[in-house]
Amino acid sequence: MVSFLILDMEIQFFYLLIFILIVLQSIIGVGILVLGTPLLLILNYEFIEIMALLLPISILTSLFNYLYLKYHKKNLKINLDRNIKKNFIILFIPGIIIGLILTREFQNFINFKLLVSFVIILSLITKWKLKDIINASPLFFKRFVLMLVGIIHGLTNSGGTLLTVFFTSLNNSKKDQSRYSITFYYLILVFIQYLVFLIVFDKTIFQSFFLQIILMIITASLMGNMVSKKISEKFFHRTIEILALISAIFLITTI
Repeated sequence: MVSFLILDMEIQFFYLLIFILIVLQSIIGVGILVLGTPLLLILNYEFIEIMALLLPISILTSLFNYLYLKYHKKNLKINLDRNIKKNFIILFIPGIIIGLILTREFQNFINFKLLVSFVIILSLITKWKLKDIINASPLFFKRFVLMLVGIIHGLTNSGGTLLTVFFTSLNNSKKDQSRYSITFYYLILVFIQYLVFLIVFDKTIFQSFFLQIILMIITASLMGNMVSKKISEKFFHRTIEILALISAIFLITTI
């Protein structure tokens, strides 16, 4: 009786956590992997198990939000940079493959808590100190940054933090443009990651609680998009930074 109660509480907590993360991802473009990965590592989930759980949820959330933003594209006055869009998939596919292969080969030797927290903190330092440099950098450097994001994301699930740094630097003080860019490219990033993940780790497609998850994504995404209309540009950027920093600190304290 007690074991069933504990299991039920774990499921309810998981649903609550995922709902909150979907709302956050709908507001800032990322969140399910960036914050969900360190939180579940703190709860002693295995890294590969975390990827299998969170990747499909992140894909479906980004897809819903992309369709929502695309439908309101004219009103929000948002577009995608053609140069970045043209090179994105070509750069990300090898990056994701390299990252996931490194994960498979060295998963027993890597301290993922330490690695993920390091990547998050490094990403924030990059945003605080190098934002203007990224914005003014030539295209070849931006291509290098995108491939690096792919490798880091395949290895740690935390490339979304770097992705937000990259696109908020390019779209300084333009919240809707940043959200649209992050959502679109993050959808591609995570979709490629999941396809390669299924091949590299020979996992099955996510099926458990599928209907509940879909309903949760629709509800939480609509809520997140409504909230995003009410927040300022400054609050938008600070939310990304604070949440990422908190998750990194929690990870370090549990090593």
